[in-house]
Amino acid sequence: MKNLLRIAVFLLICQDAGAHDTWLVPQTFRAQPGATVRVRLATSEAFPTSEAAAAPARIARFTIRDAAGTRQVAGYTADGTFLAADVTPSRAGHAVVVAETRPRAFVLEPEIFNRYITEEELNAVIAARAARGQSGAPGKERYRKIAKTILCAGDTGDTAYRTPEGLWLEIVPEQSTCALRVGDRLTVQVLFEGRPLPGVKLAAGYEGVTGHGYPVWLTTDANGRAVVTFDRPGAWFARTLHMIATKDDAESDWESAFSTLTFEVQPATNAAEAGVRALLAAQAGAWNRGDIEGFMAGYWRSEQLTFVTSAGVTRGWQGLLDRYRRNYADRAAMGRLTFSDLEFTVLSPDAVVVLGRWELQRAADRPAGLFTLLVRKLPEGWRVVYDHTSSFTTP
Repeated sequence: MKNLLRIAVFLLICQDAGAHDTWLVPQTFRAQPGATVRVRLATSEAFPTSEAAAAPARIARFTIRDAAGTRQVAGYTADGTFLAADVTPSRAGHAVVVAETRPRAFVLEPEIFNRYITEEELNAVIAARAARGQSGAPGKERYRKIAKTILCAGDTGDTAYRTPEGLWLEIVPEQSTCALRVGDRLTVQVLFEGRPLPGVKLAAGYEGVTGHGYPVWLTTDANGRAVVTFDRPGAWFARTLHMIATKDDAESDWESAFSTLTFEVQPATNAAEAGVRALLAAQAGAWNRGDIEGFMAGYWRSEQLTFVTSAGVTRGWQGLLDRYRRNYADRAAMGRLTFSDLEFTVLSPDAVVVLGRWELQRAADRPAGLFTLLVRKLPEGWRVVYDHTSSFTTP
């Protein structure tokens, strides 16, 4: 039924493939500064393929932003079933490429429109149509497509990926996508007109996902955030759709946007690294649920556990648990924890050193710092046995 619905919608608006997702698919996600990368705009039901090239006249914006600033991308043309352009990251760091189509209106029969908004779980739209007595009326919608990708050019120690692009609807990663590996978790924030969008559906998937059969289907929290965990390497996408009522628009009752973000997930380098990545992901997940005891499950339950900060040394699992309870007495103090910029040194099949960055996102501040962990594979699994954590001020 779902595929039949999508085909029906596509046939009604096939001139623009409006029912399909649209992605930016680079030739490679990794490039050297000054090297040209071909980026193709794809529109289809099967990531990352394309059924038809968007007409150049439909493009409202095509830009690249890197350390040198934001520049217009010119010369985009049809490349088979894709619309393609060549972009050049001018300096080392993250290069964010954006393509956006001009809004376009269409009309769907009531049954098809109702199935469409039900499948997308656009519950506010469903309720509003019912309240207005419009459930049996055609769906008149004006939509746009917004696609974003992130290229990794040389040294990616910058945080350019965090800067919003000022789009009507966009997905902003809160960790670098250039360091993602299998087993990692990525926190993204959905912004609508520059503000966090709570309660919207966010999907994610990888090459071969078809017919909107997303393997990841999440709802953003009160701050517009959702966390995606990666179980395989390769090109991935995140995707969201938002729809609001229009005002004084004779052609449409609803305005919407489909917004996507594409990036690459690298394989875990070996079993030891994969195990430690999974441990850190589990710790972050427990912390963000407000579960300090669950977070502490990642530490060695021993009096020999050592935790070092500028304030001194804490010995033993119970001592560290007591310290966390004192310093993070409630959910507001705990905030949302993210780990990023992870570097792994595998000492042996059962010992790994991890260097990384931590950050807490709280209402009033964003404390952050660096950490070095010694992680050992014990009979109970991978556990942190030594933790040296530092703090610094972040804007």
